[in-house]
Amino acid sequence: MNENTKEEYRRLAKHFYTKHGIVKPTAKTVCDALKDCATDYRPDYWRRLRTALALMAEESGFYKAANKIKATINPITADRNKRSQIKPKQKRQKTVNTADQKQLLDYLVDKKERTVFAGVELVSHLGCRPAELRNLQFVGSCYIAISSAKKTEDGTRGLDRILEIKDNSIFNSLKECHEMLINAPYSDPIRYVQKRLDTLTQRLWPKRKVRPSLYSWRHQMGADLKASDLPSEEIAAIMGHQSINSVQVYGNPRSAQHSRNYLKPDKGIVRQVQKRNQHRLTKHKDEPITLNNISRWIKQNHHAARGRPRPDIEPH
Repeated sequence: MNENTKEEYRRLAKHFYTKHGIVKPTAKTVCDALKDCATDYRPDYWRRLRTALALMAEESGFYKAANKIKATINPITADRNKRSQIKPKQKRQKTVNTADQKQLLDYLVDKKERTVFAGVELVSHLGCRPAELRNLQFVGSCYIAISSAKKTEDGTRGLDRILEIKDNSIFNSLKECHEMLINAPYSDPIRYVQKRLDTLTQRLWPKRKVRPSLYSWRHQMGADLKASDLPSEEIAAIMGHQSINSVQVYGNPRSAQHSRNYLKPDKGIVRQVQKRNQHRLTKHKDEPITLNNISRWIKQNHHAARGRPRPDIEPH
């Protein structure tokens, strides 16, 4: 767990204490409050909250309490008869079309929302997670290093990556946006951008029930990359995943909007992903020709897309 994630968990835990009036937290009071609010949150957020509360207990030296909090079971998901009480998923926009993006950026410029503009420009071009924006490193004249917000201590999740920006004007613009973002006069500029973006998009599109968030551009990046000729290991290297299967949750190729020709992943990172997914890549390569996998081959393999036979398949 990296320091940014820990800080986010501390914020969640403190907010939980305040909301539930917990002045002197104990294992019992925290666990009881956690069970009582199970219907208020989605199961995945409830688990994050449990992790945050356990972390706070550990950092305070209460290891037994931390273990009890970790062992707390969500009473709603554990009982099949109560699963109807699970809070429904909030609808989120997973695509941002060109017209909406232009309208939003023009609106931000008109309203002089420099910090929000900078945040949107960065995520729309890099597809990084919002939590990764703060620690972007601009190296030389064309490289951007992104530290993964999902990286674990054992190295099984998350992927630090280096992206080459082949267009100098885009690289310089993103560098300026990053300086603008991190130097903004707010205690947490990323959090500010997220909240302010929600307010501004509501004003811009008051009749819409679903509006773009910073994560919408990450999903759009996934859609654009899947519609390109890039192999799955390069897509994973750009998106910051060690597993090629993890990128499937982001974007639909049919929702592709933008060309990402300006992006190129570091070869060393791509080799790292290939090594990690060697068994999956080999399996796909050796699959027999069937009607079920022809469509996927056409999408994923540029040789098939251009009407040429795959190098590893002998013509009959």
